[in-house]
Amino acid sequence: MRDHLELPRLSLAERDRRWELTRAEMKRRGIDCLVLWGWPLMWDFCTANARWLCPIGGNAENNTLVFPLDGEPTSFVFSSTFNEYWKRAQDWVGDVRWRRGTWAETVVNQLKDLKLETGVIGVDGLAGPLDPDGWLPHSVFEAMKAALPAARFENLGDLMETARTVKSAEEIGMLRRAASLGDHMLETCARTAKVGVRESEVYGAMMGAMLAEGGEEPTLFLWACDQYPFPHPFRVPTTRAMNARDLITCEIHPKIGGYFTHVERTFCLGEPDANTRRIYDGCIAAFDAGLAAFAPGKSISQAMNEVKRVIDDRGLGICETGIHGHGLASLEYPRYRFHALKADQAALSMMEDKFLPGMTFAFNINLFDPKWRNGETGAVFADTVLITETGAEPLHRFPREFQVIG
Repeated sequence: MRDHLELPRLSLAERDRRWELTRAEMKRRGIDCLVLWGWPLMWDFCTANARWLCPIGGNAENNTLVFPLDGEPTSFVFSSTFNEYWKRAQDWVGDVRWRRGTWAETVVNQLKDLKLETGVIGVDGLAGPLDPDGWLPHSVFEAMKAALPAARFENLGDLMETARTVKSAEEIGMLRRAASLGDHMLETCARTAKVGVRESEVYGAMMGAMLAEGGEEPTLFLWACDQYPFPHPFRVPTTRAMNARDLITCEIHPKIGGYFTHVERTFCLGEPDANTRRIYDGCIAAFDAGLAAFAPGKSISQAMNEVKRVIDDRGLGICETGIHGHGLASLEYPRYRFHALKADQAALSMMEDKFLPGMTFAFNINLFDPKWRNGETGAVFADTVLITETGAEPLHRFPREFQVIG
């Protein structure tokens, strides 16, 4: 087996930057060791914290990372079957092992080897500002505490998510690669969607286009096709043959090297209803209002209120509209979504209400007209936006015009 697998990689300098930043915060908070539960849930979104420090993940692999304040970290993957592959798939962490016994037993034995029976252990996967439920099973957490009664386990809250908010130049480079894959997927849709072709064929061609260029599974790809689809894509395509004047709406999180962007477009097999065009025009107007208001130092909430004013002035309703951070996961900081406003106002209170250079987020706008067809159909538009030193830059290059096919 060759020693180096040809997968996307970031530099050792980037690794050292992240480890130094994380350990400085650990030291400030008196934490001796992190246990990051990189478990493949929600399109791998829950692996982001562990993967930010150890680039193991993708295709639903576990990455349970024991990251001490001093010394080398250890990543535990699910099975010995893949252990040697992961050592060759990345060069950040040399100590890669597999689960032995339960997950609690695996982690506890490592903490004992590190002489941390009385240490302060920071744990992610518990309830926090960005995830009020968490993803670490109660049974695992209780088993660790029972096995190490003299240790102190602390909920990390959003320590890792805060560290991941502003993206480095290398991360932005990876996000640009993901955006390029998303553009390629949309181009494939425009080329392959035709009357009589099955929805699933187009969906499969789009997914194949991403994977063939180095993209990674699992990744979020929502799809809907109907003459009047609901104002948000569904999760899966059907095997129905498409008809003239069908609308296609899709939300895509193209992914490479663990990094996701977010893009949405609306297509029609023929000329769409004039009301659909009007709703789509509202999506673009709201997007333009946001881009004009997004800039370093500007208020996030004020910018988003300007977006909502444009939507309200056109008499349109919101299915989904807002921003949410993108990187190794979706729904990172910053977040401000009108369809989840209470939760996101609480999340925003954990950080300054302002844009910073290097913030990268999805800006999605899914609208309907409450006076047309009972508000049960609409149009979608989204792009991934990077805050630069001078303003805001959309990362996707696929045309933003309404896509009429045929």
